[in-house]
Amino acid sequence: MSALDFSEFDPFDDKLWKQQIQFDLKGKDYNKELIWESPEGIPVQPFYTKNNSQVTPIEDLPSTWQHSAQIYMGDNQVVEHLLKKRLDQGIRSFILVCDSPFDPSKVIDLLAHKNVQLILECSFLNRSWLQECMDKAKAAQIRLHLNQDPLHHLAKTGNWPAHPDNVFKPLYEVLKDMKYEGSALGVHSLLYAESGANNIQQLAYTLSQANETLEQLSQFGTLPESVCLNYTVGLGPNYFFEIAKLRALRQLSTLLGAIHNCTIKTHITALPAQRYMTLYDFNNNLLRHSTAMMAAVLGGADALCNLPYDHHYKKSHDFSQGLAENQLFILESEVFGTANANMASGAYYIEHLTEKLAEQALTLFKSIEATGGWLTTIKNGTIQRKIKERHEKSVNELETMGAIVVGLNKYPDATQKMQDQIELYPFQKMNPQKTLVAPIVPRRLTQHIELQRLNDEK
Repeated sequence: MSALDFSEFDPFDDKLWKQQIQFDLKGKDYNKELIWESPEGIPVQPFYTKNNSQVTPIEDLPSTWQHSAQIYMGDNQVVEHLLKKRLDQGIRSFILVCDSPFDPSKVIDLLAHKNVQLILECSFLNRSWLQECMDKAKAAQIRLHLNQDPLHHLAKTGNWPAHPDNVFKPLYEVLKDMKYEGSALGVHSLLYAESGANNIQQLAYTLSQANETLEQLSQFGTLPESVCLNYTVGLGPNYFFEIAKLRALRQLSTLLGAIHNCTIKTHITALPAQRYMTLYDFNNNLLRHSTAMMAAVLGGADALCNLPYDHHYKKSHDFSQGLAENQLFILESEVFGTANANMASGAYYIEHLTEKLAEQALTLFKSIEATGGWLTTIKNGTIQRKIKERHEKSVNELETMGAIVVGLNKYPDATQKMQDQIELYPFQKMNPQKTLVAPIVPRRLTQHIELQRLNDEK
C-alpha cells in the first residue's frame, strides 16, 4: 500500500469527539479534568483539530541545523586543542566566549576553508577588533556571527559596554560593512529565560530589545535592505511550548522587519536554559537537555549548543562534556539526521500554541512600545519587576506542588549529598555595585530548595 487511505472512515467532528470524551469521563467535569492552564495563561485543550488551529507558514526556516560547541577563549593551547578535537568529531560550528579581544588569526587560520561557522559571545565592544575578525573570516570563507548586543550587556550588568555615546555608532559602521554571510547583531533572549520570564514575556522582551537596537542604529543612517539577527534563546523542558516559542519568534522577527522597511533574516542559536538545571538528582538534567534540544530541532533553530548536566556547579571536564556532545550526535545521526525544521508544520496543537504565543507576545510588545520602548522600560525597572514577579510565582508553585521537578519536590533521594561536589557557585550571585539600571538576575528555579538541603547536610 503506497499511501494511507482513510476514505472508508466516516468524518468525526469536534462535537462528537467531545461527547465521546464526556461519556468516558462518567459524569466528571470536562473542563476541570482535561483543560489545564499554562504558566502563560493559555488554556490547553485535550485535543486539537483543523477547526481550532490555523496553519501559518513560517518564513526563513533552515533546511538543517548545526551542532555547536561552546569554547571559552582563555589559554591559547587549550583553545587550539579543543578546536582540533571538535573538528575531528565533525563539529563545524563554534561559540567563542571571550572577555577581551584575542588574536583572531589563532582561530581562523585553524578553521579556514572548512565550512565552519563562528558565533562570538563578547562582553566588550571593540570596533577595530571586530573589523579584523570580519576581514579574516571573509578571507577564510568562515560564516561569522559577531553577535553584538550592547542592550544585553546593559540588562545583564546594569551598565553599557562602553560610553553610551560610543556604542551604536561604531556598531552601525560594523553593520554597514557586513557584506557576506553572517550577522553583526545579536539579541540575547537567554537572559530572560534564565531569570524566570514566561514564554510570552521572553518573546515580547526579545522583540522589543531587537526593535530598540534597530531604532538606535537607524539614528546614524538607513538600515541595510537585509539585516540578519542572531537570537540566542534558552529552552526549558516544556516540550511543545518550546517548539512553538521558536516558531513564534520567527514570525515576530519577520514582522519586525516590516516595521523597519527591511528584510530580517533570523538565525537562532538554542541552548538549554540553566534555570531548569538541578543540583540534586543531577542526572535528570540529561533528560531535560534532551527534551530542550529536540524542541530546538523541531522549532527550527539554526544552531544547537548543548551544555553538560553539571555545567552550573562543576568545572569543565571530559565526561560530562562528552555526554552533552553525544546527545546532539545521537539526535543528528539517529533521529533528525535527514529531517527539516518544517516537520512541526500542520501539527494542530503546535500550530495553535504558536499562534497564541505570537499573538499575546505581540500585544505585550505593543504595550512596551506605547510606554516608551525597551530602553525606557529597563531604566524604570518594569521588565525587571515583571520577571521577578513571575519567578516568585513559579517558586510558590514549586513549594505548593503546583509544579513538579523530579528529584527535588517529587521523589527526592534523601541520601544524596552534594556539599563536597560543588566546584562552582550554583546559586544566585549578588554583586552589589553602582549601576545605571537594575540588572536582570539569572535565577535557577530550584535553588531555594537546594540551599535548604545543603544546610541540612552540615
